[in-house]
Amino acid sequence: MKLIIRIIAIGVLTYFLSSLSAWWISMVISFFVCFTFPSSGLNAFIAGFLGVGLTWMGYSWILDTQNELVFSSKIAAIMQVGDPLILVLAAGIIGGFVSGFSALTGTCFRKLFTKPKPKSLYT
Repeated sequence: MKLIIRIIAIGVLTYFLSSLSAWWISMVISFFVCFTFPSSGLNAFIAGFLGVGLTWMGYSWILDTQNELVFSSKIAAIMQVGDPLILVLAAGIIGGFVSGFSALTGTCFRKLFTKPKPKSLYT
């Protein structure tokens, strides 16, 4: 349940703050969300990857359909990519990986400031 909350928080904050700032604000958002809400490393990476990846793919799909695939068709022809929708997928994957590593960094940075729980012999 916490994973879903992290994904939604990262996705919503990325959607609203990306219009006000540069593209890398989504990485800062992923870092601070995973720094604020503790999680494991894999959980943080998945939250960052899906939060920003799905947001970027959705937003690029919306922008692409608004101009009737004209821009992405021209870019796909320049890059010699067959389908223009591969560019939408590539935007989501690139944003997802960068944000996933940023979220992982936030989780690891949090672990620098927390004390590990002492291990008991009886548990």
